Amino acid sequence: MATHSFPATLIFEDGALKWANLVTLSRALLIAPIIALLLAGLQTPALALYVLAALTDAFDGWIARGTGRASRYGAQLDAAVDNIFSIGILVFLVLAWPDLMRRQAVAAAILFGGPLLYLVVSWVMRRKLMMFHFWSAKVGAFLLFCLWPLIAFSGAESLVTIVAVVVGFSRIEQVIFMLRGGEDLNAPHGFGPVAPPQSA
Repeated sequence: MATHSFPATLIFEDGALKWANLVTLSRALLIAPIIALLLAGLQTPALALYVLAALTDAFDGWIARGTGRASRYGAQLDAAVDNIFSIGILVFLVLAWPDLMRRQAVAAAILFGGPLLYLVVSWVMRRKLMMFHFWSAKVGAFLLFCLWPLIAFSGAESLVTIVAVVVGFSRIEQVIFMLRGGEDLNAPHGFGPVAPPQSA
């Protein structure tokens, strides 16, 4: 079995290149050019590149399933990159609409501070980052990824508050699930029966 250096291990599984992981990582790599475009005052190209980056969140899973190479590692990598990209979204919104972010400071704090606080709580409780795939987390991630384009096309600032409520609820749900002893990352929600932990 081939061995690879650290960066390569992110995209290789079982000694072979996994295209889905490469697509997942591209989402994180596109953060820097999006920020550069925003700093240059090129908001429309930045938004277009952002939409491309956000779409990789749908394509990586589709590629993994289509090639029969879906894995727990790939799902965890996807969740980790989503958290990194979420921080990028905060930076994008602040650069695109600094006044809006000031007006929506409380919602923004929940929207972006909540997930970071959750990661700390998860580590304290389980000594690992628990990335649950609850429906609330999926809906929250989808809305968060759509937030910039939705505001750009509608001008509705209230969308920040709406998405913050969904994301905040999802993080609270995940903490409640862990407090109940839940560890099944694929559980649909945090209020059902607690299943035994999945084997690695």
